[in-house]
Amino acid sequence: MAGGKLHNPKYMFVFINPTYKNVSSDPAWKGKRRPWTGTKYIWKIFNNAGHFDSELLTEIQKQDIWDTAFADKVYSHLEDRGFYFTNLVKWTGETGDLPDSTKVKTFLPILLQEIRIVQPKYIVTFGLMPFTALTNSQLNLGEYYEASTKEKALRPFLLTLDGTINKIIPCYFPVGRGNPKRATALLNLLPD
Repeated sequence: MAGGKLHNPKYMFVFINPTYKNVSSDPAWKGKRRPWTGTKYIWKIFNNAGHFDSELLTEIQKQDIWDTAFADKVYSHLEDRGFYFTNLVKWTGETGDLPDSTKVKTFLPILLQEIRIVQPKYIVTFGLMPFTALTNSQLNLGEYYEASTKEKALRPFLLTLDGTINKIIPCYFPVGRGNPKRATALLNLLPD
């Protein structure tokens, strides 16, 4: 359940788990299963941060239900931007609740293998759950945010997989229980 630029993207965006509002989570969906398919708000966050086309956002806002062709169009745009969207946990759940530690431990090896295959330049983790799972360290996201916005630069954390150094940038979760305003501010600081 991932999509965008499949090899050497500039950014791999790691969300927590697929939202139950994602139409591609429905067993009847015939297209590719990718994060945020059929949703509206996440694309606005990326647009507000200067990372998503305004015309395509307008099309998204007008769509009641996405079909596979429209989903392909959105993900083609992500591919053109050098973006790859994925989830730490590849399981939606019945209620939209956060996954428990057992689910994280179950799916983390899959994400690590995905990173090895995709080989992103940067990994942006949305929320502390994916950040902690990948770095095995704790972070005060509020302090990181304050330092980043003050310095107008993001300090990446490092993850070494099979001798390859991966740069991880923590970010607030951009929707729901997260902090859209702070997520947008951090996304605005992504390095070129």
